[in-house]
Amino acid sequence: MVVYITDLDQLKLYAEARRDDFEVLGYMLELNLDVTDAQIDGWVEAVAKPIIDAIDCTKCANCCRVLDVYLTEDDATRLEPVIDVPLDSIIDYESAKKVGEWGKFKAHPCGFLNGNLCSVYAHRPESCRAYPVFTPDFRWMVDDIIEGASICPIIYNVLVTLYQRIDELYELQ
Repeated sequence: MVVYITDLDQLKLYAEARRDDFEVLGYMLELNLDVTDAQIDGWVEAVAKPIIDAIDCTKCANCCRVLDVYLTEDDATRLEPVIDVPLDSIIDYESAKKVGEWGKFKAHPCGFLNGNLCSVYAHRPESCRAYPVFTPDFRWMVDDIIEGASICPIIYNVLVTLYQRIDELYELQ
C-alpha cells in the first residue's frame, strides 16, 4: 500500500525540498514536444486518479483556508438562495477584476468552511468543485500546479509520483 504525505507541516517542508525536482519535471514536459498535450494529460490523469481517490479532502480543507476563491456570476446565482447574507457583503469585486475574474470571497478562511466541511457544498463555486486542477494542459499549467504543492496533499503526491515515473512519459511517444 502506498503511503501519501498528508500532514500539512510535513507537506510544506517536503514541497520546498522537492521544488527543484518538480521544476525539472516541468522543464522535461516543456521540452518533450514529441509527446502531445493530450498524451501528457492522459498520463497525468491516470497517475492522479488513485491519489485523488486515496486522499480525503475533508481531513484537510487547507485550500479553503488559504486560497482565494474566485466566483463567476453563475456561482453567485447558485449561492444566493442558500446563504443568509447579501452577496455584496462577502464578495470582493474590485480585487477580482484586477486579475480578470468576476468576484472572489473576501474571507480567509472561507466563511462557508465549518471545521473541514463546506456548509454550502452542493452550491459551492466552480473553482472549488474543480480544485485541484491538473488537466487539460498540464504541460502549460505545471508552474502554477507546483505552487500548490505546499498547500494541497493531492498536488504534492501527484507531482512526486509523476517525477518518479517520468520515464513512462517517453514510452508514450
